[in-house]
Amino acid sequence: MILTKEQWKIAITVLIMGSFISMDKNMISMTVLALGDQFHWLPNQTGMILSVYYIGFTLITIPGGWLVDRFGYRKFILSSLFVLILFTIFFSFSSSLLALAMMRMGVGLGHASYTTGSPKIISTNFDGEQHASIQSKVLATAGVGGVFAFTIGTQLININWRVAYWLITVFYIALWLMMFIFVKEKEQSLKRTKSKKSVSLFDAWKEKNVLYIALGMLFTNLVATGVISWLPSVLKANFHMMDNTKIGYLLTSNSILMAVATMAAGILINKYFKQKEKTFITLSSLAAAACLIGFIYSTHFVITVLLLYAISVLLMFAFTAYMVLPYRLVSNQIIGSSFSVINIGAFMGGIIAPIIIGNLVTESGGSFVTAYIAMSICLVAASIVPFCINLKQTVNSLAESYK
Repeated sequence: MILTKEQWKIAITVLIMGSFISMDKNMISMTVLALGDQFHWLPNQTGMILSVYYIGFTLITIPGGWLVDRFGYRKFILSSLFVLILFTIFFSFSSSLLALAMMRMGVGLGHASYTTGSPKIISTNFDGEQHASIQSKVLATAGVGGVFAFTIGTQLININWRVAYWLITVFYIALWLMMFIFVKEKEQSLKRTKSKKSVSLFDAWKEKNVLYIALGMLFTNLVATGVISWLPSVLKANFHMMDNTKIGYLLTSNSILMAVATMAAGILINKYFKQKEKTFITLSSLAAAACLIGFIYSTHFVITVLLLYAISVLLMFAFTAYMVLPYRLVSNQIIGSSFSVINIGAFMGGIIAPIIIGNLVTESGGSFVTAYIAMSICLVAASIVPFCINLKQTVNSLAESYK
């Protein structure tokens, strides 16, 4: 993939932004433990800080993509990063439960703005096979951020959690400057936002392809969230693994593998599955479903870990392919809105996964077998969804309606 000097600047800015935002998202799980110890809060109190984040995230995700499509990505993301800087620094100086929760909700607003804004940047500034390559690297920043969070972030939190968020604030200030200097709004993109037919808040919701991709992402992310969320519990139940440090090492190595797998997915799609993303999704989902069954029935620890790694790789393959499809099937005029719809689908999967799995485990008397069979069924559903996607409806044909 050959990029121009300007494209390199944009790509590096977006990837660094994704890495630090993912670091922040992962670091909070360790931060709430430190907050609970310092302020002697109960788990349900510290849990509030985790929950309100998703309220902020959802509030901006719904209109965020439309705002990007209607008014441009540069102003939107610069404003969002400024909000993120303010709420992060206020979070670091807060001491009451209510203040910390409200500040974290503001952080959720800023994080979601990046999620909805970056697809518009990619769609506008990159072409053809560059979309798959850049998008896969953007998704890989989730793993990179996880590694930063579980290493640098954890060490700083152990010293003083406030210092950790001062550092994150410095990162966000640097990102704002990078965005301001290196990422410009293309003139043709600005003209499109002023076209005769303005983009409606509901245009993306009318596109069947977008809704099918959102449905596929719901099933895929439900499993991805479920596997990671309950992994420590499964290891303790099946292998009596009580050492949290070892579990932490396993999660870190899995995060690294997920990042590598996501980047590899972009290469595989461009080289071997170009125009065949639907096949790639189906094969990856079915293989992951089979590995899930093997994982939960395995009684050998090494085999279980290898199956876990296989599941993570295959899920990232399917996840990446789903996220690449919109660049082929959706007009640039509604790409931001479309990714908002898709992200809501993925987000809903992440919300309901812990609830569904928790209830199934409880009803099974502590056994995870039923829950993992249910997740494998979800992956079978995710493998079927691509057959509903209409590849004949191209970006060019859709773009005509917005002229």
